[in-house]
Amino acid sequence: MRTQANGWQYFVATLLIVTGVINVIQGLAAIFTPGFFVATETQMLILEYGAWGVLLGLWGVVLVAAGLAVLSGSAWARVLAIVLSALNAVAQLAFLIAMPLWSVVVIALDILVIYGLTAGWPIAVGDDDSERSREASYQAGYRAAHDRPRAAPRPTSSPEHGHQQSPN
Repeated sequence: MRTQANGWQYFVATLLIVTGVINVIQGLAAIFTPGFFVATETQMLILEYGAWGVLLGLWGVVLVAAGLAVLSGSAWARVLAIVLSALNAVAQLAFLIAMPLWSVVVIALDILVIYGLTAGWPIAVGDDDSERSREASYQAGYRAAHDRPRAAPRPTSSPEHGHQQSPN
């Protein structure tokens, strides 16, 4: 199922690409300048900086590809991007000790991506039933606005304006 591109898709795709590029930069920094980070290699949770660098670099390329795939409007690209963004947030938690501010920014971007992928998504293109119902509701609204109004019912007489009875 495909959707027409809208502002949310461009926003999410841009954030995914930015997050991927940030991961690539983080990976390159880990490979070439491990002294740049706050924590020493012995304080890292799982891997040393060289391994983190390669992993983050490759992961960044995958995120950029997912960002470009989201622009296709495919449901599989949307689901893949949600899963990758969630995994990226978890991976950034493991890298949090080395670069706290940088990792927090990337986690915040991942949360925005997940929000953008789950809220404000357009209606599917090529779904004949939804297209027909939208067309029918448009036509009904158009007819209601442009049809000639029928004659308004005559007001009934109220006790104040009715016939006055003569006092006996």
